[in-house]
Amino acid sequence: MKILVTGGAGYIGSITVRELVKQKYDVVVLDSLESGNREAVDPEAKLEVCDLKDEKAVTKVFDKYNPDAVIDFAAYLAVGESMEDPEKYLQNNVVNFVNLLDIMTEKKCKYIIKSSTAATYGNPLDEKKDIPLKEEYLEDYKPEKSCLLSGEWNGRETEGENFLQMFLDRYIEIFPKRPELKLAEDEITKLRIPTSIYGITKLLDEILMRKYDELHEIKSIALRYFNVCGADPSGEIGEAKPKATTLMSVAIDQILGKVKIVNILGRDYPTPDGTGIRDYIHPCDLAIGHLDALEYLIENNKSDAFNLGTGKGSSVLEVIDAVERASKKKVKTADAPRRNGDPVLSIADPSKAGKVLNWKAKYNLTDMAETAWKWHSSHPNGYVNFKLQETRYKQ
Repeated sequence: MKILVTGGAGYIGSITVRELVKQKYDVVVLDSLESGNREAVDPEAKLEVCDLKDEKAVTKVFDKYNPDAVIDFAAYLAVGESMEDPEKYLQNNVVNFVNLLDIMTEKKCKYIIKSSTAATYGNPLDEKKDIPLKEEYLEDYKPEKSCLLSGEWNGRETEGENFLQMFLDRYIEIFPKRPELKLAEDEITKLRIPTSIYGITKLLDEILMRKYDELHEIKSIALRYFNVCGADPSGEIGEAKPKATTLMSVAIDQILGKVKIVNILGRDYPTPDGTGIRDYIHPCDLAIGHLDALEYLIENNKSDAFNLGTGKGSSVLEVIDAVERASKKKVKTADAPRRNGDPVLSIADPSKAGKVLNWKAKYNLTDMAETAWKWHSSHPNGYVNFKLQETRYKQ
């Protein structure tokens, strides 16, 4: 099968592309290289450099390769930035995604696997009842007002329901002649759950996939994964952001002298060591999850959504300890106040993926730290010093 991977030059995308190539899929990567890296793309994959906002260029890619299915990783991912520049996230994460779905419809490409996120779940109110998080949470929780935290819209500070309505009004303005994209009341209620614009854009994408299933029979699977860390065990590809945003990467950057200190945001949580607990997942486990989801989707022709996580939580201090053990070096830390909106616990219930997809995470926190350290310590500047062989890529 021929698989088009959007955002396939990025962190998780490139590792998934490598796994697809191993499994003998014919892979085409579509990436703007805004945040992706040409050097991360497997040499057996074909690379097309263009942006999803460029409908003509994307259509040419579909005409050239005629893919059987799409795996979509193309999105902006920074939660904080999404609250400061929400229209940027609406355009890239939603409008560009609609472009992709429209082209898939026109070219009769009927399968898509979507990179979604635990951010769609927001901040569960009842941790004892709702944790670990099940997929049904998004169907069962019906808040009357938006849970959006404070952010900005055109330079004006806003939050909650007012913030959401500004976002929805702009969405409507962008698609004035697309009544099929209008959101029903139950869909708007669902969009009240996330606490960030980033989470809303990803959840809106899931809603849009359901609409395209009903209208055009494009079958989809959304994979909601939790906190990603680690690198390919080979040490050849991994996370390469200009500024690290995840805890494990920040801790490693501190050891490498790129960050002065790691702030521990809250030491007063009701947890064994007083720090927040998260479910961490290795990108290689995610890559296998995408392949399992693709095989299931094609075999069963049924849209669905799945959590991808370990089902186990690790605290901030446990993550830092794992980095110290992997690097055999000490991470410099300082205590700081809690960050607004951070939940005490965020742990996935991956049992549905286990039962339906026969998928289970294999890498533990130690593996994540060891592979991350191997990658970052040997590539402290990401792919900057990577020597590219021109013959590696089939254009």
